Order: sequence, then C-alpha cells, then structure tokens
Amino acid sequence: MPKKKQFQIVNARVEVLSGGPDPGFLVAELELQPQTAKGKPIFYTLAEVEAMPAFYKTKASVFDWFVNQDEHESDLCDLQNKASLYEGESYADFFENHEGIECYEGLRYLIYVMRAEWDDVEAFIKKTKGKLLSEIEIPKSDVEEDRENGEEDF
Repeated sequence: MPKKKQFQIVNARVEVLSGGPDPGFLVAELELQPQTAKGKPIFYTLAEVEAMPAFYKTKASVFDWFVNQDEHESDLCDLQNKASLYEGESYADFFENHEGIECYEGLRYLIYVMRAEWDDVEAFIKKTKGKLLSEIEIPKSDVEEDRENGEEDF
C-alpha cells in the first residue's frame, strides 16, 4: 500500500467579505508544507458565496486576491480553469462524493474554520499550526452535522 502524503500545517486564515443585505462571501486559506525533501508549500482556498463552495489548489496564496479583488489583475476564470478542485451549489455533493478529492481532510479543515464560531476558529488555528494534518482531529462543521442528521439543504 502506498504511503500517504504527510502535510504540516503552516498557517490558516479566514475572512468575511460581505453579508447583511449583500450575499454572504467568505474566503478561507490553508497553507500546507509537504513533508518531502523537495516539498514546496501548497495553498488550499475555499471561497463560499451564499453557501456555495469552491475549492482551489495553488502554489502561491490567492487569499489576498479574493480579499482585494478590485486591486488585482488576476482573472477569476483563469483561477477556476487552472486551480479548481471542486465547485458546487452546496456541500452535499462534496461530502457524498469525496472519494478521489485531493487533500479531503485539508478541505474539511477549511470548511470548519470558515463555518465555526470566531473564538473557536482562532484557538483551533493556533492549536494546529506546526502539526501534521493527519495527526489532528478536525471538528465536524455545521454542514457535516446537517448531512449526518439527514437535512436536505446543507
């Protein structure tokens, strides 16, 4: 059986960009360091608009691009074409068909930090920095709990 890749958590962050009368837009990023001789950092990003998730994998952070879209020349379509791991209308299909989705636990980490209470998020990120992703327990997010409870819209 092939050895599972090990990733060290370097950093994570989350930002709420809009809400209230505007559609809710949130972005979260997880920086991982592969535990290989030539491992370069990998960035996983979750952008959520009105509970519709889009996950991306990039070699450099795109967090600031999402936070300050007006200031960057990067094209969202280009990012979607080159770096998209999953896009959906809800989290339902993501959880039901996650086999083969790259770095599934890292994406669960992003969902948790995006959807948990802010005080819990700060403590969780601080507690997990520097640890291997495979060695931490990621709490279930609200959408995971909704799925397990058989709720339709999650």
